Amino acid sequence: MLKPKPLRRGDTIGLVGISGAMHDPETRFEKMLETIDALGYRVIVADSCREEYGYLSGTDASRAKGLNQMFRDDRVDAVVCMRGGYGVARMLDRVDFDVIRANPKILLGYSDITALHTAIHEKAGLVTIHGPMPDRAWMEFDDFTRESMLRALTSTEPLGVLQNPEGMEPQCIVPGRCEGLLVGGNLSLIASACGTPYALDPTDKVLLLEDVGEYIYRLDAMLTQLRYAGMFEKCAGVVLGGFTDCTEEYERYALHLEDIIRDIIVPAGKPVLGNMSIGHTPTKITVPLGVRCAVDAGAGTLTMLETALEE
Repeated sequence: MLKPKPLRRGDTIGLVGISGAMHDPETRFEKMLETIDALGYRVIVADSCREEYGYLSGTDASRAKGLNQMFRDDRVDAVVCMRGGYGVARMLDRVDFDVIRANPKILLGYSDITALHTAIHEKAGLVTIHGPMPDRAWMEFDDFTRESMLRALTSTEPLGVLQNPEGMEPQCIVPGRCEGLLVGGNLSLIASACGTPYALDPTDKVLLLEDVGEYIYRLDAMLTQLRYAGMFEKCAGVVLGGFTDCTEEYERYALHLEDIIRDIIVPAGKPVLGNMSIGHTPTKITVPLGVRCAVDAGAGTLTMLETALEE
């Protein structure tokens, strides 16, 4: 795996709008730029950050153009996605993975950005960073989330054991230990990529899954799709992040998240560690993707074994 260089104070962020539109830019955009400046970074803004194409931050061509330009631009030290939402998958066939491979830089984002994390992992072999984005999150940082993100963006040492915030205990779902590259992210994006040129190959890797705002039967369908794709048989183990605001549509006929995990993931017999504060959780752990990690589900630990960033 290619590794990007760390981000230092005074470095320049290339801010890209590759997913949903910011629908009230007049009140939030300048505050977002002020927040980036307060962290000590300069910024170059892609045109699509200020565009709207319905629910998208610009057309497919505009969003992909901005992303490609930021990786190509020697002034840019890291590429940061403005926000999630929807739309990354639509533009993947316009992304220049050769340019990304030739210009390895930090890519930071999560949620809908999972589609790009996965595509870059498979097509460019570059370590990327799964963590909070400037729209809202950087403007509403708690100390834990800020420190976790800054450490992941700047440290040239292995991150070691990733600790949940105080009071949130990891859950051992299937005991056992495994090692492998950490891959994945948002469940709905991993599932929708199945059968496409950008599908994730989880073979001998640790599969991270999280989601938000889905009915339980929808999670059931997506996890079933991964099961039929052989992902739980192929992977070394599974780490489950937050499944925030995922509820039953009809309480009388409900299955619960624990039920579908037991029915769909557990039979593969791989170690499964749950309740990690990764993804759509109020307080977030920032994690590198494409970096070797170790899972000890019985001990409740996820440990990053190697550095994600290199000078």
